[in-house]
Amino acid sequence: MIPGFVTGYIPYILSGGTQYIDLGYLKYAGLLSVFTGILFYLRSAKSFLLNGKGTPAIWFTKKLKFLIGEEPFEMVSTGLYKYSRNPMYLGIILIIIGEAVYFESENILIYSILLAVFFHLVVVFLEEPHLKRKFGAEYNEYLGKTPRWFGIPKN
Repeated sequence: MIPGFVTGYIPYILSGGTQYIDLGYLKYAGLLSVFTGILFYLRSAKSFLLNGKGTPAIWFTKKLKFLIGEEPFEMVSTGLYKYSRNPMYLGIILIIIGEAVYFESENILIYSILLAVFFHLVVVFLEEPHLKRKFGAEYNEYLGKTPRWFGIPKN
């Protein structure tokens, strides 16, 4: 529900009465970003379910586990997680940037930037410290090899 709200409802609201950027046919490139983001998110969620034995639930949502499941019990470092420690967040940002381009919306573009900053702060100040405590040395080794957002892993 949360990804749908963040990538669907909020951009829909923001697209009304917005300043438009005329991109002509280039606006269709936004669809490539949207589809890539959807694939990133779905592939990451699949890794959480199959490899991590959990869901994309954030650790501080334990009281809602009856509704959204629990965070992965095992560390996930394969698939997209080999190239990014946060491919789900990356997927969501790609979706919203794609929407900004496709709908030629400055408001949605600004929203994508603000959301990217918010995600970065959540990752740095909440998620990474939690995962260090939860997975210890295994996660610290992963931090040394895998880029936070996207890149070629170090061997």
